[in-house]
Amino acid sequence: MEERKIRILAVDHNPLLREGLALLIQLQPDMELAGLAASGKEAVQSFAEQRPEVTLMDLDLPSGAGITAIQEILEIDPAACVLGLFTYEGDESRTRALRAGARDCVTKDRLNEDLVALVRNCARPAG
Repeated sequence: MEERKIRILAVDHNPLLREGLALLIQLQPDMELAGLAASGKEAVQSFAEQRPEVTLMDLDLPSGAGITAIQEILEIDPAACVLGLFTYEGDESRTRALRAGARDCVTKDRLNEDLVALVRNCARPAG
């Protein structure tokens, strides 16, 4: 019996980064792309429709839309696993994302090194 893949929604305002996230996900044998979104509104709509196990949320979306989207996703499903993606260490959006309910955050320059492990850890049931 084939093991169920981790379904991931990738959200980023930058088309190049969105496509890079999609490729990174598709290269993992235990993951699949549930969808791509370019805005907070698209992210919430996609989450509601697709119900991915993990949502990768751009914290650099205009007007704090990433933080708002995290909150709205967690209203839909309080157990949702959202990982925040931010630009640089010391960025206050990381703190705001964690307060909003993000499970963890990673800087965009560490995606290749850290993201796959964070996704697997986030998707694993607690306990």
